[in-house]
Amino acid sequence: MQPNATKTNLREVILSMNVGEIISIPIEKTVNVRAYASQVGLSNGRKYRTSTHPDERVVKVARVK
Repeated sequence: MQPNATKTNLREVILSMNVGEIISIPIEKTVNVRAYASQVGLSNGRKYRTSTHPDERVVKVARVK
């Protein structure tokens, strides 16, 4: 997760991502992360890919478009 992402709205963090950027978010927020990535992508013409990494206890979000 970005250094200040814990104090920033998750939606804002995802919205501020650049193409090719990958962020990691604590696995406890899996449902929220996937929902926000989908909503931000649809409303802004972007595409995100999420993947769960249980061994690292994170969900990774990558902006692909």
